[in-house]
Amino acid sequence: MAKSRPSFKGRKIEIILDHNPYQVSFYNSKNNLKDIIIFPLFHFEGERQYYDLLAPIINRGEQVIVINFLTKNDHVLYLEYYFDVFERILHELFSQKIIRKDQRLILLGFGVGAYLASKAHKNADLNIDKIILISPVNSYKAEYELSNEIANFTVPTYIHFGQNDEVVSLDNRYKIYEKGHLNPLVKFSAYPVCGHYLYYKDILSLRLEEHYRKHHYNALVGNKSKYKASALPEEAILNDNFFTRLFNEIDGVANKKRIALLTDVCPLFVNGVAVVMDLLQLELQKLGYEVYIAALWHKSDSYKNLPNETYIPIPATYASFLKGYKELHMLKTFQFTKSAKMLALFGFDYIHLHTEYSVGVIALKLAKMTGINVLYTYHTLWNLYYEKKFGLDLGNIIYKTAKRLIFQRIYNECKIITVPSLKSFEVLKNDVGNKDIRIIPSPVNSSRFKISKMDKEIIDNLKDSYNLKNKKVIGYVGRVSLEKNIVETLQYIARIKHEVPNIAFIIVGMGDAVPMLKKATKKLNLEENVIFVGEIENSKLKYYYSLFDAFVTASNFETQGLTYFEAAICGTPILAKADKALDGVFKDGENAYIYNDYNEWVSRLERALFGDVKPIIKNAKKTMLHYSSDKWAKQLEEIYKELNPEK
Repeated sequence: MAKSRPSFKGRKIEIILDHNPYQVSFYNSKNNLKDIIIFPLFHFEGERQYYDLLAPIINRGEQVIVINFLTKNDHVLYLEYYFDVFERILHELFSQKIIRKDQRLILLGFGVGAYLASKAHKNADLNIDKIILISPVNSYKAEYELSNEIANFTVPTYIHFGQNDEVVSLDNRYKIYEKGHLNPLVKFSAYPVCGHYLYYKDILSLRLEEHYRKHHYNALVGNKSKYKASALPEEAILNDNFFTRLFNEIDGVANKKRIALLTDVCPLFVNGVAVVMDLLQLELQKLGYEVYIAALWHKSDSYKNLPNETYIPIPATYASFLKGYKELHMLKTFQFTKSAKMLALFGFDYIHLHTEYSVGVIALKLAKMTGINVLYTYHTLWNLYYEKKFGLDLGNIIYKTAKRLIFQRIYNECKIITVPSLKSFEVLKNDVGNKDIRIIPSPVNSSRFKISKMDKEIIDNLKDSYNLKNKKVIGYVGRVSLEKNIVETLQYIARIKHEVPNIAFIIVGMGDAVPMLKKATKKLNLEENVIFVGEIENSKLKYYYSLFDAFVTASNFETQGLTYFEAAICGTPILAKADKALDGVFKDGENAYIYNDYNEWVSRLERALFGDVKPIIKNAKKTMLHYSSDKWAKQLEEIYKELNPEK
């Protein structure tokens, strides 16, 4: 249970205007700072309602003046009246020399108070240095819209929104953005799944509570019924990065540029795109960027399950016709304009699209709203995907339809496209003609797959749990789908089973092919040889690669094959079917075992299981040194700047 907040320490005075008393509070006034933060407080509850915002600022030592306009006995008059009062109070503070003429004013407005702060930009006598508006109200009794004035602001203005905000509707927030983003003095920044009022139970994750306490203030987190006995309000202020950015704005320090990585893939699903996104986010953060991953999220899923506070959930529903593909529920997301409006509020500097379909359409709409050119990375060979899933004829029809309705639009509107391999370059080149396509192979987070001495005990325990001791273990890691051709590996194992009776095949992953493969396992009499592990967290994959005597895949569907890279880093020999995606990376007999047919598979499996694999492992690890994640991120950074040079 969070503790009741301590009392503010500061002096208070009353200023009488038109026979009405207005309370003015002063904090850190002895600090004699150059800047003074003016906070117009427009709420019956007074400071109690805004403690969560003001406490970190006051505790930091900022000189703050809070002007309280309302008491419980007041009736709200026209806001224009209160703006006149606000100006008169400020002039009174100047006349009493409480504020010196050489001191700069920072106006910090919250909710309705943002109205009062924003209107003051017109008064040149007030020496306003900057305006910071948090969850600004765009309409109040139909008499005020910030969007009508924001294009004309003449002082630097910073506007912060929450992704969810029931005080100001999305359309009203977007009106503010639509006008304000054309003004170079106005900067926007929203934050994921946080807002002004917590009428919904789980908007803020419990993991943020510790961060709030570090800033010496409390926030209502999670189910508000837990906090009925506390003195906490129903408001909570945004998320983890909010105060860092706010303090930078107060100090006049440039904030980090923001990058949006957009995908259809649910961030909880383990697949190649999700792995690439996480690694790219990590490397771009090292380069000094504030990086968010916008991913589709089922409406019924708790936001507490998001991996961290940098994920922006785009509400979606499951596509029932894609059973077994949890990550493809985004295909039933059709609120393109609404989602793009929400993302526009974040004030991104760069947009990097990693998908097509739902979020692809959203990204293109976002680009038009913001004027930002999008970088698109091509991850999936859709022609092969549909062919494997629906058969040659129907698959070709579906692919051509998707290309005409969605893919071609993305190809046309994204000026630069990156692909991870020569294979994907050749496939895409046929569809896009003279488009600027660049081959930039994706790396693997090598530190995640290095095996330590402590890991060996975990691996030994796994061997015991799966009864793998004294067995020859081969394994597959990845999406378990038809296009991965796992059934071929099962068929080959059935043919050699009598020669290698102690062989075990471990399948790590989930997908729509699991039922079919289980039936094939039973039909081929391999039930004692095949283990379906299911989905494993990325952080634990290295233990499974290390269980294998060889990583085996029969896929011809890869654009690059990140699981091959992961196996190489773990020191696991690779047995892979020949594929153009491997050209220039893995070579048979040098750093991997590559096969074309059953006979080659058998001979290379024998070398992988019973031969000297040390040279193969050593060369594979050496190859991985060419795929540095920091160099990869810097290449993409240069493209972001090339596409948006003014940023």
